[in-house]
Amino acid sequence: MWRPAEGTISALETIRAVEGHAEYLEAVEERLDAIVAAHPGTVAAVGGDALAAGGKRLRPTLTFLSSPPGSDPPVVEGVAIELVHMATLIHDDIVDGAHVRRGRAAAWTAHGSEAAKAAGDHLFAAAFAALAAGGSRERVATLADASLALARGEAMQRLQRHDPSTTVDTYLERCALKTGSLFSAACLLGGGSGEFGRLVGVAFQIVDDVLDCSGETVETGKIPGTDLRDGTPTLPLLLAAREDEAVRDALAGGPLEGALVRVAATGALERSREIALDYAARARASLGGSPRREELEALADAVVERNR
Repeated sequence: MWRPAEGTISALETIRAVEGHAEYLEAVEERLDAIVAAHPGTVAAVGGDALAAGGKRLRPTLTFLSSPPGSDPPVVEGVAIELVHMATLIHDDIVDGAHVRRGRAAAWTAHGSEAAKAAGDHLFAAAFAALAAGGSRERVATLADASLALARGEAMQRLQRHDPSTTVDTYLERCALKTGSLFSAACLLGGGSGEFGRLVGVAFQIVDDVLDCSGETVETGKIPGTDLRDGTPTLPLLLAAREDEAVRDALAGGPLEGALVRVAATGALERSREIALDYAARARASLGGSPRREELEALADAVVERNR
């Protein structure tokens, strides 16, 4: 299993040291807590569990780093982005039948699938309500476009299930829709480059898919091999399936025993990581004269060098 490079810590420290960032995230957390707690009962219980599970808050951080230095921090925008992200995680776990999320029981296992779905719907709607309260039709439209892309990406993933003949190009298109769209919206809502966000989002998803094949539950908070068991064609699985018939059969719904070991043996994890690094490099190159270019570049580095 590949490990993060030594530069990862310094990259994260660069981001954390940005003036106002810590206070911004505190404000985002406070607003998230207030929105989740506003409706006691199922919504508060499921949303509270989602908040307690934590997370990297990468999307709100992107919104902050994309905003002009010295401007009012985009707290509402960061909250809206994170609410949509939380809602999609709750829904994804139901669809995938995933029992673990960030090392904790998935919401639907604790509260039932119907309750979790309703709570996810509420959080999704709350994101738009938060943005709409600010009176910006443009910002609401940005989040709506991203949400539509998320839905298209999810539909594409369902169609590709158990299909080892899925092309790398269609996989990357799915990544851009399911993950890149929300990263892009996070940047746009802060006033920055949507293209940077899209490219970083694709890199993030590729690394996630590599970790699903190589990580340990204690590190990733997920059970390894989920994508293979679900028949989700990810980059490392597709690359390995080209060379190993057993991996191809497993991805198509056949026997799973030993398949992850064979994926690693093909070198598909390293090749996938190289593609993620290329997307991160393209993201850095797209920044131009962004005011917080150094910090955004550090975030791109941290995304591809992480182990969770």
